Amino acid sequence: MLLLFVCSFTTFAQSLSQKGATKIKLEISDVKWVYIQFPANINYVDMGTEDIVAEKVADVESILRIKSVIPVFDNTTLTSITKDGKIYTFDLYYNQNPQSIAIDMKDVKDAITKENYMAESAIELSSVRTSHLSYSSNEKVIDVAVGIDSIIANKIADFNNVVIAKRVGDFDAFETTSLHIVTKDSKNRIRIYPHIISANENPAIVNLTIDNDDEDKATFSNASMNEVEMEAYGQAVVKKGVVLNNIGVSENKMLFSLCGLFIKDDVLMFHLYLQNNSKIDYEIDFIRSYIQNKKKSKKQTYQDDEKIPIYIYKSKNSDIVDGETGYSAVFFFKRFTVPDKHQFYFEIFEKNGGRHLKFTASNREILSAKTIEIKE
Repeated sequence: MLLLFVCSFTTFAQSLSQKGATKIKLEISDVKWVYIQFPANINYVDMGTEDIVAEKVADVESILRIKSVIPVFDNTTLTSITKDGKIYTFDLYYNQNPQSIAIDMKDVKDAITKENYMAESAIELSSVRTSHLSYSSNEKVIDVAVGIDSIIANKIADFNNVVIAKRVGDFDAFETTSLHIVTKDSKNRIRIYPHIISANENPAIVNLTIDNDDEDKATFSNASMNEVEMEAYGQAVVKKGVVLNNIGVSENKMLFSLCGLFIKDDVLMFHLYLQNNSKIDYEIDFIRSYIQNKKKSKKQTYQDDEKIPIYIYKSKNSDIVDGETGYSAVFFFKRFTVPDKHQFYFEIFEKNGGRHLKFTASNREILSAKTIEIKE
């Protein structure tokens, strides 16, 4: 009787094996994460070898990210079971540059096709400039993952939809890596944004708006002023003119200075002024603001503490400062102070030119901000 049971069980097991799902070929890398989004939440994951890392994305039960921990591994398998009872078995192959780094498993049966690939975007990162990635204003960034340690990327505190990214090392023997951003919108819909990262010390674009429907607006919370109020206060600050002196820099017939610093509740307002004393127009590429250690050593790697304005008021729509004219901008920040032995920097870059200017504002100057009120 026992022998009959064993034989029957063996036959049943073989039958199950013969009816098992087809192995789905999947390419993975040691320098790029591969994100897989399943139609249902993941209940179980098993890897055939310790050379593979597979982990669920925090707060998102339906997304699995996979990566190799060694440059090349022997062909192996990975099995995942989702809460709807479906079993997915992947046949894993090594490829430094997988055909896709983000895959939607909806409607996948026997093979992953191009229709399952999520659209990727290419981004260049520098080791001397920080890039800012802005996503839709109704989305909140909930996961950020880079393929290698030579890249740093983090969501900015106090902002829901802005990520900073920068290179802190060389790419060694390979040309590209990955950056994945996962967001959740107000209706709890999940989106994966896969980016292919390459190195460039002078990226063509450092402030990128990605699938943003709200004209490059960063979303922020816990600030006491709305955009309408900040527009009005920006006009009032510019109207006050020069309130501060001797904070700025003058080079190449250009003056870049801080001529006013005000506070209203928890919002700081920096009135920046750019004077073009030459006859050659100056086109503004971007203005950067950050906190940095005064005694930064060239032999050490530091991540600048980027300060992203919650709003910018401009005295004119154009970013071109004509010869022998001036330009004002008011940068609004949620209240902050500068740590000891650090300085707050403003840096302006000329588009297609070399007239870059930078100056510092000390913590003492920030603490001396004047209050401002608009009379109704």
